[in-house]
Amino acid sequence: MKSNNIPYICALAMLCAVPAAGQQPSGTAPEDSPAQEWTLEKCIDYALEHNTDIAAGELEVESGRIALNSARMSRLPELSASLGSNVYFGRSPSRDASYIDNSQISGSIGVSASMPVYQGLRIKHEIDKAKIDFEAATQNLALASKNISLNIASLFLQVMYDKELVSIARSQLEMSSSQLELSKGQYESGRVSRSEVVRNESLVAADKASLTQNENSYTLALLDLRQAMNLPDSVSFAPVMDIRDIPRIEEIPALSQIYEQSVRLHPSVKYAEASLQSSVFALKSAKSAFQPTVYFSAGYGNSVYSNLTDKSMNTSFWTQLQGNGNEYIGLSVSIPIFSRNSVRNNVKLSKLSVTRQELMLSESRKSLKKEIEQAYYGAIAAYSTLNSSQKALEAAQLNFENEKASLDSGRSDIYDYANAKAEVEKALATLAHSKYDFILRVKILKFYMI
Repeated sequence: MKSNNIPYICALAMLCAVPAAGQQPSGTAPEDSPAQEWTLEKCIDYALEHNTDIAAGELEVESGRIALNSARMSRLPELSASLGSNVYFGRSPSRDASYIDNSQISGSIGVSASMPVYQGLRIKHEIDKAKIDFEAATQNLALASKNISLNIASLFLQVMYDKELVSIARSQLEMSSSQLELSKGQYESGRVSRSEVVRNESLVAADKASLTQNENSYTLALLDLRQAMNLPDSVSFAPVMDIRDIPRIEEIPALSQIYEQSVRLHPSVKYAEASLQSSVFALKSAKSAFQPTVYFSAGYGNSVYSNLTDKSMNTSFWTQLQGNGNEYIGLSVSIPIFSRNSVRNNVKLSKLSVTRQELMLSESRKSLKKEIEQAYYGAIAAYSTLNSSQKALEAAQLNFENEKASLDSGRSDIYDYANAKAEVEKALATLAHSKYDFILRVKILKFYMI
């Protein structure tokens, strides 16, 4: 193996390394379609734009907006118009309301309006409830967006991790291939036996199998990400991420600060709070049914008649309109006395709903605290593992360099070399895993704080 392979491995493992652009798995896009570089932010934006849950949430928000408008419009008067015509044969009503023996045709028009004056503040409570329901739908949409963003971030980092494993496996294969060529030259010069070449060939075969396995894992991770994004197969994409600036543990705020900010801003808590307020207004609306309701009404009507039996009795159309018009105004009061306990039972059910929403709010806060604690202490543990993995890699590389020098000088055999090489590969994989695990957990904490 050439001596410049060791620095290559070291450079691959450094945290400031930028992963190479991922290879495009077969079957995901046309071969002549160039792969587009997709950052995490671009993947999240695309997923939010094309996710069916987000589309359904937006419909719920629009429904809430319409419901709020309907509640506000219920304060306005209700206006209606009527137009009718009747034909009587034999006996028909006269203008003095008695029935006479003749046939006639009559027509009528009318306009009426009614407006609620007092309903025990029911309309006010319904408007307040509609406002809160609209806010709840908005928060539910924000919660769905956060959950999708977290899922995409997790899948994206899994892709980046698998891509780095592919790079590691390819590097290991290059080293074992170089060592195989070196052993063949040594065998031809008589320095080593044929068995040494066979052992190196076995090591190359194992590295090829490892590379194939990692490439398959990378392809499946890309597929999972593509499906979560609802990205068409015709779009060729290559996730990329600049991780030169790994978050530092000092940048993570205190646990209490994260929770205090999250409990004020996180959509899950705000949705539970809005649902509780909505149930409170629903209770007030149910109680308003115990109080009287007052309606104001007004209207105008007119009618015309035409006697079909004795047309000499008919007057002109416009004369009848001038003389038959009538106007009215009215005020009606409805006092509830007995409603088979329906109002009382509705109030009881509304009280149960308030209690249920209080429990859900408490559970939402507890669940949020648990999730934040898990993410926080997980980030602390991941950072510790990251540092340990870095030290383990340095030790493995030093041991590998020693074994390589011993193998080249004939003081060691291929088995010790293979074991040292496997330890380097394992250390690189562990470092990559701890690196992306730490990045993911820090991103989770940031999602909780915004």
